[in-house]
Amino acid sequence: MRMTRTPLDLHNAQEDLSLISQIRSGDYAAFTLLYNKYCGPLTQYGLKFIPDLPAVEDCLHDVFVWVWMNRQKLNIHSAVKSYLFKSVRTAMLHWLQKQHRLQPLNTGDDPAYAFELQLTPETHLLNNEQRRLIRQQIERVLLTLTAKQKEVIYLRYYEGLNFEDIAINMNLSVKACYKLMGRAITTLRENIPGSLVLLIILLH
Repeated sequence: MRMTRTPLDLHNAQEDLSLISQIRSGDYAAFTLLYNKYCGPLTQYGLKFIPDLPAVEDCLHDVFVWVWMNRQKLNIHSAVKSYLFKSVRTAMLHWLQKQHRLQPLNTGDDPAYAFELQLTPETHLLNNEQRRLIRQQIERVLLTLTAKQKEVIYLRYYEGLNFEDIAINMNLSVKACYKLMGRAITTLRENIPGSLVLLIILLH
């Protein structure tokens, strides 16, 4: 079940690393390009944790300010996209903790958190009654998944991260990520006939 990177993925990864190299040298234009490239996806990801746009924007601001202020010592071992998603995830959890919506963070473990996963707006264009009913059924089943199961689905099918990057992002082992995805798929299959194929179609 190992996912290989496509040529486009590799190109984007190389482009991102090039931007990081320029940012280390103090190139603010490169920093702006990186921000503009990932601001949208990171905002959408943050809103899954906190349905509060100003709060999410503040967290993103803090993340990117940290990147710029610490540019000379940036040491990114994984994909830049994964690094940014992980940074935003950490910022979201700390924001929730400060708002007393979470228990204190424990080393190597996440506190309980919510993660909202909905079908993409494009799916609402479907006017076939049967598909509409199936979509509603999928949405109901998604509500039964755990936050981490929904987050793995989001990162894999919405953001295209591979399981290695998802594991880094969520502070989990790759094996644990596979298990989360497997359990989520099992739940969907048990509740919706042919749900895996349909889910992938609807989530894209």
